[in-house]
Parts: sequence; structure tokens; C-alpha cells
Amino acid sequence: MPLTTAEYNKGTEGINEIEALLRAHPNTAYSLHEIEEALIGPGMNRTKHLDVFIADLALLAPLLFTEKKIGHRVIDGVPYFRWQG
Repeated sequence: MPLTTAEYNKGTEGINEIEALLRAHPNTAYSLHEIEEALIGPGMNRTKHLDVFIADLALLAPLLFTEKKIGHRVIDGVPYFRWQG
């Protein structure tokens, strides 16, 4: 359901769950499916979860590509990510 600007402005920023997970475990690398599995809770609305997960991924782009605070490597064709802030 699309929001008006007024409805959007009533929202809060919230925390980036992916960044929080990576920061909490700087010596561990995770694949995207492992990150997604770690963040989804029992009984969570799947559509809402995917919206949050994809938004969090998009917001991490500067940390990954510009600031280089998130490292990434491809191992056996699977990309892995870890905090290196």
C-alpha cells in the first residue's frame, strides 16, 4: 500500500538489522541467506520481513562500496559479507 508524504513523515528511521548483525559478529562472514535466516523471527510476516531485508540491503551500499566497512568475498560461487569497520 503506497503512502502519502504526510504518512511517510510520521514514520521512524529504525535500525539496520543487517548492519547490527555484522557489527555484532565482526569475525564471522555470512552469506545473504544466512543473514536472512538470522533475522527472520518465528511467525514474522514474510512480506514485511522481505521489505525490511531488501531495504536494509539497499541502505548498506555505501558501507559496502564507498566506505569499505563491510568486506565481501565469493567462496564457491556464494558471496559472503563481514563487518570490517
